[in-house]
Amino acid sequence: MEELIKLIHLERKPALTPERKVKDFLKTLQRTKNGEDIRVRGFIILRKPPNAPRDGIYYLLSPLAPSEMKSYREPRAYLVVKINEDTRIDARIQPGEYVEAEGILDAYPFGTLRLLHARRISPADYSEYWKDYRSLALSKSELENLVSDTIYASYELERAIMYSILTAPFVVGTNWLDGFTLSGFKGLDGSKNVTLSLWEALKYIYSLLPWEMQLRRDRWGEVKDDGLLGIDFRFTRPSRAGPLYYVPHNKTLLESEVPVPKWALKTFEKKEATFLTPRAGIRPEDEAALLAETPFVLTEPVSYEKNRELEELIPNLIVTVMLARERLGTLNPWELKDYGRKFESFLAKNRREYGELFDALTLSGKVFNANLRYRLGARLLGSMARLEGRLSKPLITDLIGIYQELTDLWVNELPEREKLRLVREYERYVGSDKLAGRALGIFADLEATRKDGTVSREEFISALVEYGIAKGKAEEIVDNLLREGYLYEPLQGKLRLIRW
Repeated sequence: MEELIKLIHLERKPALTPERKVKDFLKTLQRTKNGEDIRVRGFIILRKPPNAPRDGIYYLLSPLAPSEMKSYREPRAYLVVKINEDTRIDARIQPGEYVEAEGILDAYPFGTLRLLHARRISPADYSEYWKDYRSLALSKSELENLVSDTIYASYELERAIMYSILTAPFVVGTNWLDGFTLSGFKGLDGSKNVTLSLWEALKYIYSLLPWEMQLRRDRWGEVKDDGLLGIDFRFTRPSRAGPLYYVPHNKTLLESEVPVPKWALKTFEKKEATFLTPRAGIRPEDEAALLAETPFVLTEPVSYEKNRELEELIPNLIVTVMLARERLGTLNPWELKDYGRKFESFLAKNRREYGELFDALTLSGKVFNANLRYRLGARLLGSMARLEGRLSKPLITDLIGIYQELTDLWVNELPEREKLRLVREYERYVGSDKLAGRALGIFADLEATRKDGTVSREEFISALVEYGIAKGKAEEIVDNLLREGYLYEPLQGKLRLIRW
């Protein structure tokens, strides 16, 4: 049994620890002799070191992020940085900023500290702090195992949590950044504990992330007595910090229309961070549903258990996230053609299966608004590709499977009064002509996958004919929709939908 345990430990990815970062930093300094040039990255601490001369400004450079220093109990390591009138400063000099300093290494008159006569200080990307350890990134199976050994939920929800951790790439043609929104709503038979259980599980994962990656209102932290020099210092988040994550800080927020505090609303709307936001109520118009790549409806509680292995490997997980973002940073329209065709088929299938209720859910301002859901789905596809390592056709099939699961949940778990309200709104929108209503749905399907939302008249008529409408009737329907103000023609032969 002992041999088996040893083998398991040998196969496990070694954890990336603060101790290793400190040792690597010291090795870099030890390899460089006094008087030689060196280039080194670290977090700047705006505190004067002991015995600092008066011939310049002296600060400290730490190999550890300030949040890691708070819990680090081993011997510290610093590099003293001297700044004078000849130093070129291209970076923001604020405490906790991640910078690259280059210059000449020298001795410093205090213990074993070394001194850098800084020739230049330039900004460094916080992601590089982690990408230096790319060999310690988790494999796909290691990440999957860590999540499934920590959170016990449906297969789709577990996958969505992994995708949200990896964030979403920028999609050309949209105004969003590289955040991600995972929301969870209480289903028809679920109790309040259903959303609370998801919140608690997500809050546990969030608590393991470094302070620098947590979206917080308080932008300043503090280290009391660093343990080596006896100094206290304050620090803020690096300006190039990389992905940020947010989970509601108290359960009262879960009752809000948008489970996000006012100070974070703009960040939420622009997708400047990843929001993991359960919501107690369920309405197809809620922003937490509208802007979520994965708007889940929860039918049973989620459970989790504290996972020591996950806690140890969180730094490795962050390396994995940074490398995934580097590998797939942007999705271009030409990469989404296969996805567009599958998405149109998905919409058509659900219109046939669920009728007016699905039509109502796909209109403007609803959770499955075709145009919005298409763009959010493209982002989700990018997150899935980050996990797999590349974009592929089987991934598109998996994505449509997730959206089918979400559609079934929303249709089946919405209260009857909500369904009736939606259908009435839809009928008021399309009037009594059911065929015209179906034609609008088909137009919305086509429009969703077009970058500018424009569909040619011929293409629309062809889609109506394919649906089973005679060509003459199809042409008549198009003319009526234009005349009645549902569509307009910005250019000859080009049609756009008028939003309600």
